[in-house]
Amino acid sequence: MNNIAGILREIIKRERVSIYRVAKAIEVDFSSLYRALRDEGNVGAKTINKILNYLGYEIRFVKPKRKEAKRGKSKQFKKRR
Repeated sequence: MNNIAGILREIIKRERVSIYRVAKAIEVDFSSLYRALRDEGNVGAKTINKILNYLGYEIRFVKPKRKEAKRGKSKQFKKRR
């Protein structure tokens, strides 16, 4: 599950709330939300935000920790003067 629709479905399932209940709470047509949350569906940013707010979640962008590459005199990382 690598798409946002699948992640949202999983969160809804984990919170033990029906898609119908979410749709009603965020004032979105049930059938539209159901289709959007399918694997091939397309969920808009506003809808994602409404769903997450209703369920008590927020979006955070976190840069993954990884080993820092050695920064030698590589042309790619060379500072401009």
